[in-house]
Amino acid sequence: MFGRTLSLYFAGHFAKMVGSIFMIGFLLIAVVTYVEFFNRAFKGDFAGGATLALVVLFRVPSVTEDSLPFAVLYGSIAAFVIANRRLEVVVARAAGVSAWQFLLPACIVGLLFGIVGTTIYNPMSAALLNWSNQLTASITRSGPVTPTAHEGPVWVRQATTEAESIIGAPQSYDDGLGLIGVTAYVFDPGGKFRERIDAARAHYYPGAWKLEDAKVTAPSATPRLVAEYTIRTDLTEDEVKRTFLALDSVSFWSLRSLAASASRAGVSADRFVLQYNALLARPLLLLAMVLIAANVSLRFSRSRDVGWMIITGVGVGFMLYVLMKIAWDLGSGGVVPPPLAAWLPAIVATLIGVTVLLHLEDG
Repeated sequence: MFGRTLSLYFAGHFAKMVGSIFMIGFLLIAVVTYVEFFNRAFKGDFAGGATLALVVLFRVPSVTEDSLPFAVLYGSIAAFVIANRRLEVVVARAAGVSAWQFLLPACIVGLLFGIVGTTIYNPMSAALLNWSNQLTASITRSGPVTPTAHEGPVWVRQATTEAESIIGAPQSYDDGLGLIGVTAYVFDPGGKFRERIDAARAHYYPGAWKLEDAKVTAPSATPRLVAEYTIRTDLTEDEVKRTFLALDSVSFWSLRSLAASASRAGVSADRFVLQYNALLARPLLLLAMVLIAANVSLRFSRSRDVGWMIITGVGVGFMLYVLMKIAWDLGSGGVVPPPLAAWLPAIVATLIGVTVLLHLEDG
């Protein structure tokens, strides 16, 4: 009974600290995002008052998904430091509780955060991001659009018997069929540049793109504004979706079907497979963050270099984040298999954390 009570106490304390750090990060991201969109609205890129607040509110959960590992890392460090300051670790050790028993509740809570983040929070944030993109498309007037967190502007070349063109946009909605902040370059059949089109929005219809509120710029001609500009395309609806669909707006539960659909169509499904495996590996990644925090803060009461140990933990966390980004780029570029790129950083970090703890506690 004592072990169960102590485990629940430590688990609750750990969950509160991680939840608090995550909410602080959520609020900070919300404020920064609102200021950014407010500045763009002030410059005339957006219209709408309460709608602008909804755009920001719906977008923040998707952005905070990247902050979850850091929330677990900082929350774990804070929880372990407070437990040491209160001498709870000393009392637990004196009662015969090993470091592994002390860490078990924190590890379980970290895994649960990862599971909930993948299976519940990710689908919710993807749905909210889709709504945000649709609202953005409805109130956007003009001007550039900031790319999503994981992807920059997407460009595609298309050709018809009439002309060739290149079209690109940093954001999409409606499963990739709608684009925001569109830029297109049109060439004649001989490959000579004809004109450039900048539009607030564009939507795909069978055989054509319809660009709204477009500015057409051609050599040796005065730029002109047109309410609607049509660009012919040879792309199919499925090809457009697979090209412009933003991964952040795709639910975890839809990734496998999208990957299978892309494979059947003979199109590379690497980015869908990579995203799916990255979300699957999230619980293990959060477990690694707990172990990293334990390595740098569990034994701090016996060390004088408290600040350096905490800074070391933060530095290791950022190094792991950089390693994940490098692995993501390698996996999305086809250099390494996507499952390996998604799982390897989390596995390596977990094994290192366990090895160091074994050396410190049992070595």
